[in-house]
Amino acid sequence: MRSSIFRFHKGDHIGTASAEDDTEFLSKCYVDTGELAILKDIKDNHVIVLGRTGTGKSALLKRLAEVEGDQAIFISPESLALAHVSNSTILNFFADLGVNLDPFFKLLWRHVFTVEILSRHFAGRDTDSRKTFWEKITAMFMSESRTDKKMREALDYLNHWGKSFWLETEYRIKEITKTLETKLDAEIKASIDISGASLAAGEKATDALTLSEKGELRARGQKVVAEAQVQDLHHVMDILDRVLDDRQKRYFILIDGLDENWVEERLRYRFIMALILTAREFIRIRNAKVILALRRDLIDRVFRLARDAGFQEEKYRSLYLQMSWSSKQLIEVLNRRISALVSRRYTKQTVTHLDLLPKQFNKVPISEYILTITTTPRDIIALFNECIAVATEQRRITASAMKTALGQYSRLRLRALGDEWSADYPALLDFAKILQNRSVSFKLSTMVDSDIQQLCLDICAADPGGDCILKRNAMGVVDCLKTAAEFKIFLMQVFYLTGLVGLKLAQHEKPSWAGDRGSSVSSAEITPDVSVVVHPKYHRALGIRP
Repeated sequence: MRSSIFRFHKGDHIGTASAEDDTEFLSKCYVDTGELAILKDIKDNHVIVLGRTGTGKSALLKRLAEVEGDQAIFISPESLALAHVSNSTILNFFADLGVNLDPFFKLLWRHVFTVEILSRHFAGRDTDSRKTFWEKITAMFMSESRTDKKMREALDYLNHWGKSFWLETEYRIKEITKTLETKLDAEIKASIDISGASLAAGEKATDALTLSEKGELRARGQKVVAEAQVQDLHHVMDILDRVLDDRQKRYFILIDGLDENWVEERLRYRFIMALILTAREFIRIRNAKVILALRRDLIDRVFRLARDAGFQEEKYRSLYLQMSWSSKQLIEVLNRRISALVSRRYTKQTVTHLDLLPKQFNKVPISEYILTITTTPRDIIALFNECIAVATEQRRITASAMKTALGQYSRLRLRALGDEWSADYPALLDFAKILQNRSVSFKLSTMVDSDIQQLCLDICAADPGGDCILKRNAMGVVDCLKTAAEFKIFLMQVFYLTGLVGLKLAQHEKPSWAGDRGSSVSSAEITPDVSVVVHPKYHRALGIRP
């Protein structure tokens, strides 16, 4: 490349952190790591794309949608009107009584998926298309329904909800929710005198009930929820399986954005649990596949907070498609995007990071150095974007410019780590201060008890009302209910889980990271002789220097 001609311009970048916004680079610079072929295989049971923030889950689903075209159906959680469900006074009333609404949540997912696939299969939203839909369904199964009760119930279900098949998903959710609300409201009126005005006013109506009344209503409500046409819809899924008999017309339902605030926290985990169960059920449907993207920490939280008695997580591990990247693939992500940026204004000639970055940094070959401080595509994109920002109107990125960029990159990565784990550990970055100005690797025994005690005291004094597991354990140290040594081990477990540090559990071993051996390490493995290794991407932000 004739670098004397090319210069970085203000505003140049090689992509964005969000796959949804990365319209310029994602499609033409996509690097296939093998997961796409697995998802495209309609018979393959990997339906949960699992990975940390920035590993490319959304990009993978978006790429699948591009490849499959009209046979891919994206469903946004925000479009499902689930806020209507969570704000329902009737549903909240019965939830407060202890009624398990999970069967209803599964019904919603089943209903939406079935309707979306049938609507797409009998494509078109005009009157003739609707007529054709009913003619085909009736012709296929009417004679069978005369002798088969299950088939008759399935056709009745389709006939009942048929008028809403071509309406927006939001409308369907509200419609089916109102049907359940009406039935539950009838149970209230049949049992006790609680006015609709009292419920609408948001009063805690359950407080006025006797134990006997609560028990009766709980039993009635649970019966209504359990019988909310779940069996009818189960039979409809049998029809769906038989309708989708053409391998050339296969359908992928893609769901992303589950880690966002699309419904209140109290119900979100139960909705996601119901979604996982429903995705597993749809595996039996020929030529249809429900695929969802989930962060590793989110699925752990769902299984911890929304699991029922007897739930066995190991049965679901076969559904996981774990996102992973080799060093070669990460460098390929960087090179393709650099080449796309340069060719946009100058040349079709292939340009790589070796043409624009110093050959070495800190006496380490540049490719090797980049891979020590990046672990995901989002990392590597963010790093080079920061380099571009400090090299405006320059032909190359100098070592000095890269050093400046690394400071901002490290701070942004640490902040992003805090955001990623904010649901479980909102005070993570406050406690990460214990790592400031330490060595790259240090024995846990060098982290003295007095430092731990002072850290706990400072954080708890600054926010005495904070309620999270880290602060609760820290308060235990302040109140002398927990020793500093015990808290230190717990803190290292959290740091390890989040990827902030790696642990060298034995002298003859290399440092291990959460992604290498699973998501956790036991407290028994963390002894004073364990070496703590802070991840290089956070060195500058924490004041750690080689």
